[in-house]
Amino acid sequence: MRKTGKILLTEISADKNREEGLIKYQRLLAASFTNYATIKLSMNLFTMYEMSEDISLERRDEIEGYIDSINSALRSIYIDKAKVEDSTVDEITAIRDSITAKMKTLTYFTDALEVYEYILNRKEPEILGTVDEDFSVEELVNSMFEYVFSDDDTMLINSRIKDFTAQLPVRMTREHFFNIIESTMNLYRGSEKSSVNDFIESIRDSALLNVPEDVETAYPELFELYKKVSEADYSKIDKTSFDELTDCIDKASMMIQSAVTDYLMLTEIINDVLIVLYTSNIADKAFLKEEYETASQILSEIISADDIYQASESFDQLFVKLEGAQESSYEDLAFLAGNMEDLYETYYEMYDSESIKDNFDKLMKADRLTSSSLFMDINDAGIKVVIDEADDIFIKEETDDLLDDLKGVFKEKSKLERRSIMAKILSQIPVFFNTREEIRDYFAYALSSCTDKSELTACRELINDLMV
Repeated sequence: MRKTGKILLTEISADKNREEGLIKYQRLLAASFTNYATIKLSMNLFTMYEMSEDISLERRDEIEGYIDSINSALRSIYIDKAKVEDSTVDEITAIRDSITAKMKTLTYFTDALEVYEYILNRKEPEILGTVDEDFSVEELVNSMFEYVFSDDDTMLINSRIKDFTAQLPVRMTREHFFNIIESTMNLYRGSEKSSVNDFIESIRDSALLNVPEDVETAYPELFELYKKVSEADYSKIDKTSFDELTDCIDKASMMIQSAVTDYLMLTEIINDVLIVLYTSNIADKAFLKEEYETASQILSEIISADDIYQASESFDQLFVKLEGAQESSYEDLAFLAGNMEDLYETYYEMYDSESIKDNFDKLMKADRLTSSSLFMDINDAGIKVVIDEADDIFIKEETDDLLDDLKGVFKEKSKLERRSIMAKILSQIPVFFNTREEIRDYFAYALSSCTDKSELTACRELINDLMV
């Protein structure tokens, strides 16, 4: 594949039968996508079937319906050898969109529970009678500082600072906090607007501003647990209410983890199914390797089997043939797809051929689906040749809107909730210190400004856990 790809790219660059070369390149790349996704599916589909047997009852009908649609799509490709229909792509895409929406709702609950878990953690020493009255700020600051800079890796240093910031007491004024947000926003001046929007969304998520429309109905039991936790009066908490709230958070966390595990499993399969659906009609079948046929055989037998465990008894020899195949197929794909962006930018608008444009659109979506982010947006899969730059006006408008929303939510929250949200946001933003001394000073200020010995004790335990 790579040798043919090099030849085609050379011919396209030399303007030798360029249009024909582009089409051949697209068909070669499509074959590489189809080959890679098929091999991955053959290794993961059985696991999906096996895991589906343990799906929670409240999601079983929903997920079994998704699996039936996946099976139908795979049957049409690997057993019926049929041409992919747009209706099939739309059906699987709709499932992916539905799961993505559910994941956003689960993420909201996760963010919300973290806010209240932060509060409970700091109340725990007082409730359990484990407050350390002889807390040494200087000793903890020195340990944190030494740990942060015990490695020369800048990314690791920044990660450690963010981890500590998330656990330190928050005693800064709201005005100081908003100034930090504003200064961080100004760092994005001149970058792409999409980067600014991504940062803003992360802040809004942490502040619980992005409330899903289905927050009350998607997971009723989870919502009831969230209500109990969010409506509690943490200033009057006792041992009984502490245990009840802790139990609520534990139950909710287990429910979220169970659902997320199911949806992650499904989405990885769905992404690979969509890759095949987008590319199999385009693919030059002559470049599908022997490993593809082996993987197709495994998929066909799984899909058509009455008993998947009985069918799997013959898979050992087939999987031996696939040893190293996924890695090899990915290397081919990475080489070929690495040139797609340049070709897209250079030639997409140059040709009137709807075939070339349509092929590029499908290949760009397939490329997005190979991302390490399972929920990557594939609806905006084109390359933006012109950078949409964030100028001063854009930064100011977006900053003002964000700060207005943050001020609004802070008015509705208690002091403990505000501190928790501020800590969560501070851990999400880029490191806002200029020197090592500023870092030490912030550690010392945050700890020495806190007079709550229960919170200090809890912070020390949480921070020590990070330094293990």
